[in-house]
Amino acid sequence: MILRHHRGMWAAISLWLVGCGAALGEEPPPAPSGPPQTFHERVEELARALQNNPRLKNLSEQQRLDRLEFVMGNTLFALLHEMGHVAIDEMKLPVLGREEDEADAFATLRLLRIGNDFSQRVLAEASKNWFLAGRRDQETGAEPIYYGEHSLSEQRAFQVVCLMVGSDPSKFKSLADKAQMPPERQESCRKDYGKISRSWDTVLEPHRRRPDQPQTRIYVVYSDAPENLAGLARGFRAVRILETVAQRAAADFAWPAPFTIEMRSCGRPDAAWSEENRTLRICYELAFDFAQLYEAYIATAASPPPAPTAGSSDQKRTGSSRSRPRRTPQSGAKS
Repeated sequence: MILRHHRGMWAAISLWLVGCGAALGEEPPPAPSGPPQTFHERVEELARALQNNPRLKNLSEQQRLDRLEFVMGNTLFALLHEMGHVAIDEMKLPVLGREEDEADAFATLRLLRIGNDFSQRVLAEASKNWFLAGRRDQETGAEPIYYGEHSLSEQRAFQVVCLMVGSDPSKFKSLADKAQMPPERQESCRKDYGKISRSWDTVLEPHRRRPDQPQTRIYVVYSDAPENLAGLARGFRAVRILETVAQRAAADFAWPAPFTIEMRSCGRPDAAWSEENRTLRICYELAFDFAQLYEAYIATAASPPPAPTAGSSDQKRTGSSRSRPRRTPQSGAKS
């Protein structure tokens, strides 16, 4: 279903999205003719492109970049999570536990192996997203779904942090401390990381592409978005988020057959892999949901309260009465 939002939140997010669209125009920019840009460089370029937009003039370049990194980074993590499902199905990999947890681990390990500052920030933003989603559920009275396919939001957040600190205790100790993960759990995460990374390496090794093997074609599709999401859709096309995931996946693995990665409007926040349709679908509404979280909990907290005006009420402001939608994949799809 289409989400209903607190009026102030609608205004803040809508201005940001419309700003993206106004700055980028109706069509994505052509591919650069110079040396290939990294995904992060394209995100930074997008943040700079928004500097002259009147709707965003009160934001610094760093503030624009922080918003973009949160939304783009969490969307990238969601894409890699779904790629974990693709790998499990296409490579017929064994699953010795909850598949959704395995897909989170796949995404986390892929980003840890990249090993640069941006990929590490993407993981930090992913864990932050799950913590904030859990907080929103509590504030809106959403009942936990203990029988669901996914772990609870806070558990997913801590698992990302656990794999990070397990991979490099000194580098990620401050992140784990900030998440209030006890020292003894940080220590045991080293074993968790070792076992999980070794397991994924073992099952993926036979499917890694040799230099002499041709790359499997992975198609990318950006479907049209409704007007309220059009700016966000153009932003994703500008940073080439689908191409980034598809090119890396095609270069690293020998997939048994071509498949498609598609961004589209679904009417609800969702992402899923359909083995039947051979399509990984990620919805613009999911990215919009990330933007909601940012505006509600991060941007609002970082902004000073407005000066009181005549006639203003001192009544305590309440959040949206909306509970977080549960992502319900279509029949035959995995989320």
